[in-house]
Amino acid sequence: MRPESLKLFAKLMEKGYITREQEPTYYDYYNDPEIASELAIMEQELDFTLYRTNGRLYLLPDTSNELFSQNNSDFRRSVGGKTNLEDLYLLNYMAIFLLHELYGGKGNTLQTRYYIKESDFIDDFTKHCEQVHSEGEALKNASARYSIDFLRLADSWLAKRGDESDSLDTKHGCFMKIIRKFRDEDLLYDADGVWKPTVKLNDLMPYYLSQNRIAEIHSILKGGRTDAGDP
Repeated sequence: MRPESLKLFAKLMEKGYITREQEPTYYDYYNDPEIASELAIMEQELDFTLYRTNGRLYLLPDTSNELFSQNNSDFRRSVGGKTNLEDLYLLNYMAIFLLHELYGGKGNTLQTRYYIKESDFIDDFTKHCEQVHSEGEALKNASARYSIDFLRLADSWLAKRGDESDSLDTKHGCFMKIIRKFRDEDLLYDADGVWKPTVKLNDLMPYYLSQNRIAEIHSILKGGRTDAGDP
């Protein structure tokens, strides 16, 4: 294997991506057919995908990748090691909802909002959870299908206090847990009191949100109904 292939792989491992502007030498390595071929073998053997877009090259773990991808323990550490399992599932659900709020469209109109404001998110997610609560028994099939107790998560959110404490007992505290995780992973940034997607998040969402994935997320957020493919 050529040394340049290993150097490029090591560079990608540092933060998950490189840019043509900041690392032109490494970026140009990937234009070499021999290096690209060697990295393609590594992709297959190590369960990751190299994704190039807008002058950036990303290393993305596949769902089967146990080395690079996050499990519940990793997620718990990233949002706070003392988070209980119910709150952990709620935070995951909130993250899906937040991304859906920003990227709920299709094709060239995938991005539907250009920033998220805490008060708007809390209002919208509360309305969503109130809808879930009102459907109650109708969500049992969806809960079995996705192994998600939608009603319990909704009730957990609705029971959170409305004060400004950073505790997970408050809506504000839960929101900030998710926001800090996205910020730490260079996915959102603070823009004078609202949160905007970074270049990295805008680059990666078209990759992660294939049309069948969008339909699946719509289905999850609409209680698992199979006719929920359209927003």
